[in-house]
Amino acid sequence: MDARTKYNVQYPNLYAVPGFHKNADEFNRVQRGHQNFLELYGSYVTLALIGGLKYPLANAIGSVFYCVGYTLYLKGYQDTNLDVKTARHLKGGPIKWIGFFTAMYSAGAFAYTLITSG
Repeated sequence: MDARTKYNVQYPNLYAVPGFHKNADEFNRVQRGHQNFLELYGSYVTLALIGGLKYPLANAIGSVFYCVGYTLYLKGYQDTNLDVKTARHLKGGPIKWIGFFTAMYSAGAFAYTLITSG
């Protein structure tokens, strides 16, 4: 919402139109970073909740990595001084994958435990 106000992009437009909006690239970087977060968030939460049943401490630590990594990812994506293809990775964005793979591994390990305990 702050980006919509700052760059004057009104609803119902999901993205700013280049040539029509003065700061289209800046707004679109913010919007795309937010969309990317929403695309992966549901999977992460599901994996972390399931994996947290067996490994709660690992998932808590992994969640810190995930949140910090995504914050850095968004900061990089928004930086217009960097190339859009690599910006989201240059400021520490890949840290989020530590948390994601921790949740994925722990959910798989919990599922394996359920399968083999029967």
